[in-house]
Amino acid sequence: MKYINFKRFKFSTVSKSLDTLKYNFFKIIKKIYRKIHNDQISPTKVIKYFDLRNYNIDNLKIKNFLSSKFISLHIPIAIIFFGFLYLSIPTFFKYDKSVIENLMCKNNSIECKIKGKVSYKFYPTPRLKIKDVVVNNFSGKKSTFMSIEDISIVLSFKNLLAKEKHKFKKVELTNFEVKIDLKNIKKYKNIFNRKANVIPLFFKKGQIIFFDGANYVASITKTNVDIKFIKDFIEINLKGKFLDDDIFLSYVSDNIDNKISSDIIFKMKNLNFLTKANFFNSKKDKNALSGNFLIKKDKNKITGLFDYKNEIFKIKKSNLKNTFIDGSMKGNIILLPYFEFDLDINLNSINFTRLYNYFLSLDENKQKDLFKINNKINGKINFSTDKVYSKHNVVKSFESRVKLYNGNINIEQFLINLGKLGAADVLGTLNNDKKVTTFKFESNVFVDNKKKFSSKFGIYNKETISQSLFAQGNFDLENIKISFYEILANEKFKAEDINYIETEFNDLMLEDGFNNLFNFSKFKVFLKSVTDEKN
Repeated sequence: MKYINFKRFKFSTVSKSLDTLKYNFFKIIKKIYRKIHNDQISPTKVIKYFDLRNYNIDNLKIKNFLSSKFISLHIPIAIIFFGFLYLSIPTFFKYDKSVIENLMCKNNSIECKIKGKVSYKFYPTPRLKIKDVVVNNFSGKKSTFMSIEDISIVLSFKNLLAKEKHKFKKVELTNFEVKIDLKNIKKYKNIFNRKANVIPLFFKKGQIIFFDGANYVASITKTNVDIKFIKDFIEINLKGKFLDDDIFLSYVSDNIDNKISSDIIFKMKNLNFLTKANFFNSKKDKNALSGNFLIKKDKNKITGLFDYKNEIFKIKKSNLKNTFIDGSMKGNIILLPYFEFDLDINLNSINFTRLYNYFLSLDENKQKDLFKINNKINGKINFSTDKVYSKHNVVKSFESRVKLYNGNINIEQFLINLGKLGAADVLGTLNNDKKVTTFKFESNVFVDNKKKFSSKFGIYNKETISQSLFAQGNFDLENIKISFYEILANEKFKAEDINYIETEFNDLMLEDGFNNLFNFSKFKVFLKSVTDEKN
């Protein structure tokens, strides 16, 4: 084995060497000083070496770092590596579900429950991925308000390595289902009834289901919803499928100088239906809203002013206009707990000829569908017009009271002004069931001027015309056939006379469906036939 040899120095030897080095250093300095002092070395000659003007900069070789491999290769690799490392480290964090639940649902009226896994993903951007979340509503009885299969909480790039400092930028909810009970619609207001900021929410590929208690009402499928809730500002945009139609709903509310103004837009693409409304706090009542609205369907348009308070939509003034009617409307529309209305519709005029021709232009199924009323539409309408335009000008005006309930229509009053000819009234109920739609009616006709009546309808023996006529029967709107139960003039008609009148009416007026129901020429032939037979 070999050992390394090294010298051992004494302190006195080291001290002696340092003294010698010091002596030689000062000796050299002294020598230089003497030469300068004796003008052997000029100070200007020394200084000139430090003057940069004496050098040609172009001849200096400068290292081009930009073209070096270190810059073009190593630094990008280092950036990518450390960037990947920065984004990947949160993958090893353990996330507490309860903390995330509280962050997601700070509102006191709802509770979030995470049933699935919580994980971190850095692609395409840093985010938390959450599976199987249920949102419960606590306003009143606890119930499931929403369920979501997948939630992505997009994180800010800042402070990714500090779990407690993670900042949520937005929340994406995919494959969701929302259940709304129309009977308790008020309880859902508290979910977004806040003045604080809420993380932007983006709902994708879901559905919203409406119930009336335990009964299914309708649903919006293929639903996408964007919600932005900043202090004093709300914006909600919804797209989806409703009644096999593409719908769009936009709601924007802003608070400017303590004055809240809101705008709503609702569209149904295939139906060509549009609704717009702007509303604000009423000056007279702080708990009420006032505003204006527009409802448009093809060439049909309604514009008006309204007040809203305690779920009652009061139409103060409005204008109705289309190719058939021109007039105004006012009344109340009650939204909750059930949809109901009480309206007065006063028309300046109605063009019956155009309306009837439009009805005849529809195919047979659509004609019959017009008599089928949704059982959720309930209310009362007082309907009148000052002028009726028709080809033969028989009806001058009319006024009516109509009630809609559970898909049926009850005509409580329908008074028809026939001018100098007289007047008529109709009462009855249009019943809708699963198989057939029928109209059970009672009608009175009053003749004021027999001479004019006989001249108008070509009945030359005016003695056959009674001053009044009562008829009761049933109109099968599915099979387009009428049945008379009773006819009474000066006396009650016999059964064979009623059968004859019934047959004549079906053969002449209804032989081609609804096409001849209001055909004046056909009706003249019918009247001549029944009056001659009775006579």
